[in-house]
Amino acid sequence: MQTDQSIDSATATSRRTFLTRAAVGGALVTAGALALPHAGLVPAAGARPADQGDLKDPDFADFGTAIELAAVAAYSAAFDRGVLDAEWSDLALDFQGHHQAVADTLLKLRDDDAPEAIADAAFAKTSVDKIKAATDQNGVLAALAVVEETCAATHLSAIGQLAEKSTARTVAQVLCVEGQQAALLGTASGSTVAEVTPATNTGDAALTIPKGGTTASTTTTAPAESPDESDTSTTSAGS
Repeated sequence: MQTDQSIDSATATSRRTFLTRAAVGGALVTAGALALPHAGLVPAAGARPADQGDLKDPDFADFGTAIELAAVAAYSAAFDRGVLDAEWSDLALDFQGHHQAVADTLLKLRDDDAPEAIADAAFAKTSVDKIKAATDQNGVLAALAVVEETCAATHLSAIGQLAEKSTARTVAQVLCVEGQQAALLGTASGSTVAEVTPATNTGDAALTIPKGGTTASTTTTAPAESPDESDTSTTSAGS
């Protein structure tokens, strides 16, 4: 995950060190360690500060759930390629489980009458297509690193927009995990530590969170199914 540049060199070093430890095989924070309790996402009592954004929890949860389920689908596609060794099969399963845990938690923030949660079609298709095009394990890992970078960058962009600080804090935990996963996947696929831990954040990797939390398109593909065996029909949000 890209990190913001700071005029404080010590701060910049600390941020890079945090991700570098993951990139060189250090301990990863897992979904289990985060636990992601629902209580941590419940808005704090009282009026929100004036400097907070206006993105409401249900709207963010609609979009956040969709991109996390798209990440789950991307990992399913990676398993279907059959090129991951035993070590990376286990790690990829852990990473996929993290995305599913985040999606399950975000589901609790959606409105009671919200439609069934499904993966974001555009993000899922782009990710799965890149994975299918990969010819070896390194190619698959590189494609998955992009998935993680996109998720982390999107959550980072959401923090400043969220109305509730408690939600923003939990989202920050999530993006840290996904940033670590991106760094580890990136170095495993052949990128250098410097490449996966740049000093500045351009925000280019982030998906745009639409107003109202709706996605531009949806897919009926079940996250845990193989993309080749599932229904991949898409519909426009406006149809």
